Amino acid sequence: MWDSTAGPALFVLGATEQEAYVIAPQYTDTTAIDSTRLDPGLLRSMQLDLFTAGSRVGQARIRAVTGSTRTDSCRAWPSVRLDRAPVTDSASAPEWMVAFEAKHVAEWPIDSIAGLAAADSARMAADIARIASSLPGDTAAAFRGLPFVVTKAWRTRAPGAPQLIAAVVVRNVNQEANPRQERILLLAERDTSVAGARYTPRYAERVAGLEETVEAADLIAMVLLGSERRPTIVVAREAGAGSSYALIERIDGVWQRRWTSAYAGC
Repeated sequence: MWDSTAGPALFVLGATEQEAYVIAPQYTDTTAIDSTRLDPGLLRSMQLDLFTAGSRVGQARIRAVTGSTRTDSCRAWPSVRLDRAPVTDSASAPEWMVAFEAKHVAEWPIDSIAGLAAADSARMAADIARIASSLPGDTAAAFRGLPFVVTKAWRTRAPGAPQLIAAVVVRNVNQEANPRQERILLLAERDTSVAGARYTPRYAERVAGLEETVEAADLIAMVLLGSERRPTIVVAREAGAGSSYALIERIDGVWQRRWTSAYAGC
């Protein structure tokens, strides 16, 4: 179910930084994009806050709305054209990834594994591999014993919550005729008030299949949602020639997938 405190829609980066795709609440994983109608009047002139990872990187105003399009086999998200506010503290505007109606979400500062010192990065990768190896549901014998590779990892802490790691981990079977891949989206927490406490898994999604067709989940933003500043992770899923999106939220101490969009593509 869509969280109304997120505003009327999720907006994601389009073909250019002046374009956004509209991932509206009515486009859920149980509906088709062309089965519902988007009311342009709800979006026109709306002010957006633009985010990348956990940082707010600017603002934009919607100046035009385009409905969803469809061919015989493909469907595309509705889109909007943006007027982005000028940036005064840098030579160029930072690239954004997701946006929400202004004042509906707050920044959530994060550390990326790529930006940590070598020793901290290695320690974080080792923690993630340990957690991934302990997850239940490891039923694909072809991947057992293969190393876990961390493709993305963020570390952060929300107000009043334990320290969090969010990561994407893969294992590969490198057979020329049949390359396969397992992908794990993982959330783990650690209570830093307890000496020697280790990260423990709190949420995980696991998929496996042929490398060229397996669904690829990616972390694209982490924000604090609504007046409650609820920890929320925005996930993009690529499958085939299309994509879908999901919001994973921490509610009453439990991480859960709150909303999943329809699939757009071919």
